[in-house]
Amino acid sequence: MSIVKPMNQNEDSYGRFRDFEVDGIVLDEDTSYSMLISTIAEQLMIDTSEKIVEIKYIVNQNCPQMEIRNNMGVSVYMETKKENKNLGSYPLLISVRDFNMELAITNENTNAGSSGTIQLLDMPASPVIEEYQSEIITEGTQSVIEEGQVYQDKQTIATAMRHYSVMHKFQFRIKRSSHRRHGDINCEKTFINKNCNWHFKATSINDSAMFKIRSFNRQHTCTLMDDTFIHRKRTAVVVGSMVMPKYCDPKTIYTPKDIQTNMLSQHGVNLSYMQAWRAKEKALQLLRVVKLKKTTDECVLYAFVALFTSISGWKYCRPVVVVEGTFLKTSYRGIMLTTSTMDAAGAILPLAYAVVDSENDASWKWFFEQFKQAYGERTSICVVSNRNESILKATSIVYPGVPHYSCVWHIWTNIRAKFKKGHLQLNELYFATTGSYTLDEFNERISKIEEIDLRVKSYLYDIGYHRWSRVHATVNRTWTMTSNIAKSLNAVTKEARELLTFDLLEYMRTLLERLTKEKLLKAKGTFTYLGYKSNKELEKNSTLSQKLRVRASIDHMHTVIDGVKRYIVCFESKKCSCGQFQLDELPCPHTLAGLRHRNETYENFCSPYYTRESQLRTYEIPVNPLPDESKWNVPQHICDEVVNPPTGEKKQP
Repeated sequence: MSIVKPMNQNEDSYGRFRDFEVDGIVLDEDTSYSMLISTIAEQLMIDTSEKIVEIKYIVNQNCPQMEIRNNMGVSVYMETKKENKNLGSYPLLISVRDFNMELAITNENTNAGSSGTIQLLDMPASPVIEEYQSEIITEGTQSVIEEGQVYQDKQTIATAMRHYSVMHKFQFRIKRSSHRRHGDINCEKTFINKNCNWHFKATSINDSAMFKIRSFNRQHTCTLMDDTFIHRKRTAVVVGSMVMPKYCDPKTIYTPKDIQTNMLSQHGVNLSYMQAWRAKEKALQLLRVVKLKKTTDECVLYAFVALFTSISGWKYCRPVVVVEGTFLKTSYRGIMLTTSTMDAAGAILPLAYAVVDSENDASWKWFFEQFKQAYGERTSICVVSNRNESILKATSIVYPGVPHYSCVWHIWTNIRAKFKKGHLQLNELYFATTGSYTLDEFNERISKIEEIDLRVKSYLYDIGYHRWSRVHATVNRTWTMTSNIAKSLNAVTKEARELLTFDLLEYMRTLLERLTKEKLLKAKGTFTYLGYKSNKELEKNSTLSQKLRVRASIDHMHTVIDGVKRYIVCFESKKCSCGQFQLDELPCPHTLAGLRHRNETYENFCSPYYTRESQLRTYEIPVNPLPDESKWNVPQHICDEVVNPPTGEKKQP
């Protein structure tokens, strides 16, 4: 099949190749998508760690370009190619996307066997991107905010407004907000005596993550008073976020006095020394949250660490917090507590870790208090654990109302130990019950469990169906049904748990430094819209969808026939009667069949937590290397602090 090849590696100022010739590649019939990408990248000498390769082809002049984005797309292309094996038929049109630039290399003459020149074109972007591409704002430190500006996401525009309020010395309040609107924002004086006309409103563009300023009245009709501004705690947060880059290198000396001077000279904001000091403390907290609790005789009791990389990255992951405790092997004993979650690729993102004296009510409560200070509380947050009583108590106090789910594997090990009768028959049935997508499926399977051993059903009922059943859960935790990711993290740190506390904490930091780099590189080398795990699931569903028949009912609702069974798919509510679409937040086979019938793609029907973009954003902030201890700039009050080893009785060697 024909492709294009750069004759040299010269690039213009936009990073676009010059001088091309047509070339060809040979592929096996069972070629995978990743193999096709690798072959093209090698032939065209494209660095896939820096560029994203997109593949399209034209079946005929009356059809739009077909895009190859997964293994199914490759299979369709290979079947199409079999019908016309001429060398020049169906040439692959390769585009390379680098940052926000789109390149398209296409054959000027698509006739079979042509050896014509190669034409360099700008690929048309989607309507949203095409309209606003040159205006998208990616930083939240804008000195000028105007109606019509477009920001890359809600977080950026929220940061920009906080920065704007500091620069102009006033406070605002958000009247209403949602995932699609940044809310109606008014000057704080409006809520006091209704006498200020300052107003701001921004909403998302179509279904994208981008936000546009729809209306902005910048004129205040109130009297702005600095004294109300300077006493608000938000000042430290905003200024701290602005000066945070100054503290990325531990060798940097940047004092509160420096903050005062620079904020006045650069932004015209006059801060008190205490405000500048609080801003410095907030900046250091943003980079890393480290908390230490000591006994009355200055001995270590608890130590907690959360790195800014994880704090920032968590915003792009589903808010499912998996917690676990594991024994340390040092002479002082102790326990390491960890929290982690799952990223867009289905891999582990460690969130926070701590060393405590023992796994008890007090230590878990302290741990969750520090976690809440670092991460806050998000909509639909939930906790998954092994049903440790201290964890249950701590979360109910620190996170009241937040659902607490049980690891289904932990429950199974208890069932196997408590109820010997019929556990071989129950194994597969139990896990099928936990993963049921509909109440009918669940009820049918729980009845079968009852037939095998009534005691097991009673045991599961006493735990609470909502704690271990997917369909009964009050918050959607999708595929995080076990605490296995926490146990995997424990396995990685097995040898490190023999280290003393300081060395263990440093080991965890270097581990996160390495993992962040590796996962970012892997995300850059991903060429699918979704991350690895969800893309594999989508490919499986796509294969299953091929045998299904579709009958349209109304515009947004279709009937999908699978053998003798019928399923109803509603695209408006993103639901399917099989339950899988809404609980996995990924198109099920019936949904994909309906999309194919409607000639629509799947991208708008997947959770944003599964996308390659979310994976890139999760790891966009690196864990900075730590220089030699002799180069550290340690504040005097830290140097003066006395920290003795734990008081616990040392384990004899």
